[in-house]
Amino acid sequence: MASTFQPVKIPGPSQLPDGIRLRILTAPGELERLAVGEGLGAYCRYRAGETLRILGRVLRAPEGRVVAALAEDTLVGYAALFQPSPNERWGQRPTAGLLELGALEVNRAWRRRGLARTLLQATFGGGEFDGAIVLAPQYATDWDLEASGLSRREYRDLIFRLFRRHGFADFVTDEPLVAADPRNFLLVRVGEKAPPGLYQAFRSLLTETAPLVKPSDATRQQEYFGAGLTAIRQINQFPAEEREAIYRRLIPPRVVELLRLDPATGCDPQGNRLVTYVTPPDQGFVRIEIRRDPRDEDGVFLLKLTQPTEEFVEIAFIMVNDPQAERFNVDRDPAGNPVGILAGVRNLEEELRAMRAGLAPGQVRRGLRMFRQLLPLVESFATELGKQQISVEALFYHHAILYERYGFGYLTGRDRLEEIHREFQPGGSLSRRLDGSTPFRMPEAAGTVRGRSWAIHDGILEESWRVPRLYKIVGQAMTMPTFPNPIY
Repeated sequence: MASTFQPVKIPGPSQLPDGIRLRILTAPGELERLAVGEGLGAYCRYRAGETLRILGRVLRAPEGRVVAALAEDTLVGYAALFQPSPNERWGQRPTAGLLELGALEVNRAWRRRGLARTLLQATFGGGEFDGAIVLAPQYATDWDLEASGLSRREYRDLIFRLFRRHGFADFVTDEPLVAADPRNFLLVRVGEKAPPGLYQAFRSLLTETAPLVKPSDATRQQEYFGAGLTAIRQINQFPAEEREAIYRRLIPPRVVELLRLDPATGCDPQGNRLVTYVTPPDQGFVRIEIRRDPRDEDGVFLLKLTQPTEEFVEIAFIMVNDPQAERFNVDRDPAGNPVGILAGVRNLEEELRAMRAGLAPGQVRRGLRMFRQLLPLVESFATELGKQQISVEALFYHHAILYERYGFGYLTGRDRLEEIHREFQPGGSLSRRLDGSTPFRMPEAAGTVRGRSWAIHDGILEESWRVPRLYKIVGQAMTMPTFPNPIY
């Protein structure tokens, strides 16, 4: 029997596999003549008939529609849009222009032919949703790892690549359904013509955290930040006295006490200016450097904050050194030439001395254990800019575990960290490589964060360290460590 559905006009140069037609469905009755092959059903554990029942609910929902890929009258793929469900935070108060792409699926037999890409192009390529915001929550329980042959990390990367081509970006949220599994994530397409009011309404739904600004800070915020100030770049354009009054609140009290600083001037009791603020007016970063003596090679405190996206303040770099501690030249080559800790040039003799002294990779001196004191200062700064999320990259393995300890979760890299922990267990591949072949690969290294970090720095992964990116929602702590109950 011939299909009665009207074709969708496919925007752009999309090419369909032979025998495939696209149709747009807007009413449940349009499903009655469709057959569903065995290869559809990732959202219902492949139970017979359940896919059509799910799509029927979609089409009965407000704003419900299905873009269907058909081979004759057999459904082989679909994209389903609707107004978010009241079971989700963004659906509890319906918002005009806020939609959800709740499902995108292609029959197993029709995969690897570009059909998912074509469904997204047909949905978004014509500009119909350029004035809307479309949410696409990704739940790990729906991923078809078995048929794809991909690992969770590879499957996640595949989803990112597919959706980003069509204007989606990842957003952090504490919405309970998404936050229930650390592998879940939220993709969002903000249409280029979406009204500012809609965007603000959407952002207010991402987290339930209220800004952590004390009344005394709120007064200062009004004085220095003003209404509408949301970026480091804007602060950098203030007169020096005003911008330093803002940025000096990022200096931990312990540094002030240790160096007997006057916070207002950045000077020690002898009048030496120890604090340097790097604040280029045309760039969105701030770098704070503090030395015990202006002539010292190493700083006591170094912090660089950036804003890589609209949603985050990022800790791009942090270093805290005990100025009284012994120095280890791990940032110099064996001839004594400076190379930097991330240059890939190793000074094995100095690294061995540092490891035996209890330091971790990348440390030139013992630290001051100050992250606990610094983090609330960065959180307060972020909220004053209207940001409720902080991000950071873990340049070494021990950094990732430290950030986990202070309530950070993963934007990228969690699967790899879990795999590393698993393979350091007795019998695992990394445990077997701790064969004593170098001082950094002793068997006991498997049981500690620092030991693992040195082994990884020594190349035990047999690949480069893939830097994970972590995030924290201000005022909240995630408790899903990849190394449970770690011993440092």
